[in-house]
Amino acid sequence: MRKMNIEYKIIKILSNNVIVTEKDNKLFVLIGKGIGFGRKKGDIISEEKNIENKFIQINDKEKNGYENILTSVDEKTIALTEEVIALASERLNEELNSHIHVALADHINFAIKRTKEGIDIVNPFLYEIKTLYPTEYSIGEKALELIKEKLGINLPESEIGFIALHIYSARVNTDVSDSLKNTRIVKEVVNFISEKLNISIDEKSLEYSRLISHLRYAIYRIENNKNLENMFLPSVKKQLKKEFKISKEVCNFIAEKLDKEIPEDEIGYIAVHIHRLLEKN
Repeated sequence: MRKMNIEYKIIKILSNNVIVTEKDNKLFVLIGKGIGFGRKKGDIISEEKNIENKFIQINDKEKNGYENILTSVDEKTIALTEEVIALASERLNEELNSHIHVALADHINFAIKRTKEGIDIVNPFLYEIKTLYPTEYSIGEKALELIKEKLGINLPESEIGFIALHIYSARVNTDVSDSLKNTRIVKEVVNFISEKLNISIDEKSLEYSRLISHLRYAIYRIENNKNLENMFLPSVKKQLKKEFKISKEVCNFIAEKLDKEIPEDEIGYIAVHIHRLLEKN
């Protein structure tokens, strides 16, 4: 039995490689090399005939927002954004939350406007984002290359981090503001530890990477009431008394930030990281 074609109606051509289509009153972004060339609004395109191309549905919840983006943002910027999202999905081998089609296009659009106006936006968490989300960060780097190549705009390095946060947030289905909040808390905790130990922590060191990676997952566990049992806790409390005492102060600091109690198991894990930092220094 012959497979039935699934047909989509073109409602907007963003570039030769990106078009927006509609089927059953639902929006779909179609990405494929040369897919928009020679086509016009109202044309019908078949998914079966273009099997090498990718159809991405915009969820009903995001439909109005995306329609607003289509009327308020330059077509080239939207097309570029869709290519970045497709690249991210391919590299991560997973579909991203549909909201990124609205949020990232809006962000890149304003980033371009700020750059044209000479407004420099600083990202104080750039190194933390690079360490915590290395794959998303590498996609952000590629995004800036594409923006320069296709739009002729040189966005500042700070935008790599912001784009990475958008991609990470779409992966875990959370708001960018929440991802940024947790990244900020990680940086504040590291600064707190640095002050308590009276040492300067090398951001390029293995100890630093291990510490902030642990803090990232610790914050997630604490926020979601998931305790990670520490089988070495008795030994840590006995052998690393100084570090455990400092870790308690650190965890009190985290507890205030998150408004959550910190399990003793987490205090023990952070004490070990403090011990490594003291040994290194």
